Amino acid sequence: MNLPKKQIPSFQNLQSFIAAAKHNSFTQAAIELHLTQSAISRQIKELESQLGLSLFTRVRQRVVLTDTGTRFLEDAKLILLTTENAMLKAMTLGEKQALNIAALPTFTNRWIIPKLQSFIDQNPNLALSFITKIKPFDFTSQSADAAIHFGQPNWPNARCYLISKEQLVPVASRNYLAQHPIHQLNDLQQCNLLQLSSRLGSWKLWFEQNQLDISFNNHLSFDQFSMIIDALKADLGIALLPKYFIDQELLQGSVIALAEPIFTQDSYYLVIPDDKAENLQVRLFKDWILSFAELK
Repeated sequence: MNLPKKQIPSFQNLQSFIAAAKHNSFTQAAIELHLTQSAISRQIKELESQLGLSLFTRVRQRVVLTDTGTRFLEDAKLILLTTENAMLKAMTLGEKQALNIAALPTFTNRWIIPKLQSFIDQNPNLALSFITKIKPFDFTSQSADAAIHFGQPNWPNARCYLISKEQLVPVASRNYLAQHPIHQLNDLQQCNLLQLSSRLGSWKLWFEQNQLDISFNNHLSFDQFSMIIDALKADLGIALLPKYFIDQELLQGSVIALAEPIFTQDSYYLVIPDDKAENLQVRLFKDWILSFAELK
């Protein structure tokens, strides 16, 4: 249902309401907004008239929000914040085309960002924005044009393109190994295991595949791979990580692989909703990211 235009509040009235609520005073709100006290009072009355409800009550020399006013305050703030963000976004983008990618944070940090300069150089008139999304979502309810997805290539009303198959490798920092020497696989049974909260079975499966008993180990769990990498660098234990998340440290020698990588059944995919398949900006990003993709 759409409200009649006469019931839609002006931004000036909302600003006056928010300032009056902040100070519990029409006079102080007037000073903040460089208006007269009577102007603030008139704008509040207009807002109350539109709502058909009282927003303030008078208590001695102060004005205090009613229950309705308290509830409406958060919505009023959100309206102004949304408008401000929209203005800033438009001013920042200028004539550039926007492209919003929903992405997994560690994959973005460790896989996409090191390669991203080439895309920026090739597309100087495109404003790229990454937003964090951990789980699949409905594209129709989000502002994302495409997504990075981990798992199986299943996403309603969208197509999945393989970027990279996952390889897990057990690793430890050089400093940790100096303190806890590992001469054979059995020595791993005495190490602290750094693990992802959402994938608690990964270490157990790896231990079973190598005929090791995991019951001797202490466990430290984190909800992001980036936290595990930080814990690894802090010499807190050994980690089972996607190889491309730790490639740089492996090359530098600060982190050591304890065994050969193993492939899992899951992979990373670029997901494009069906209604964005012909979008020029999306196609440019698809062509760029798939140029780094592994062949099936």
